[in-house]
Amino acid sequence: MPIPDNIKAAYASVKSYPDLAAKLINAGVQSYTVDVASGTTVYRLMDGSVHFNTNTNEPRVIAKKFDEALTIQTIRDNQQGKTDYPGFMNGIADAGVRFYEASLNPNKKIIYIGSGGFYEEAIPV
Repeated sequence: MPIPDNIKAAYASVKSYPDLAAKLINAGVQSYTVDVASGTTVYRLMDGSVHFNTNTNEPRVIAKKFDEALTIQTIRDNQQGKTDYPGFMNGIADAGVRFYEASLNPNKKIIYIGSGGFYEEAIPV
């Protein structure tokens, strides 16, 4: 199913990742998974529905080995407004992140997973 308008609206007015997470929670998103190479996102809503958002950009090349320090630095740069979302996605691809899973309800955490490792942290909402 295509993504609902309330999820699209959450992205249209976002100021930061904590702001986005809060807006997605308000839109009924329970969790979502992003495939870093393709940019495809799968949203799972509290009502049990599942929605897909596919990306039409060129696929990203993912580094062969997961680099936790580079992953953390890329996350912090984005949280501090030093990078936009495409820059963030390119940075985590360079760090070897293959996909990430954000759990918004009831737990607020995100896990970045790559070949040979992962990094998990709480989502500041």
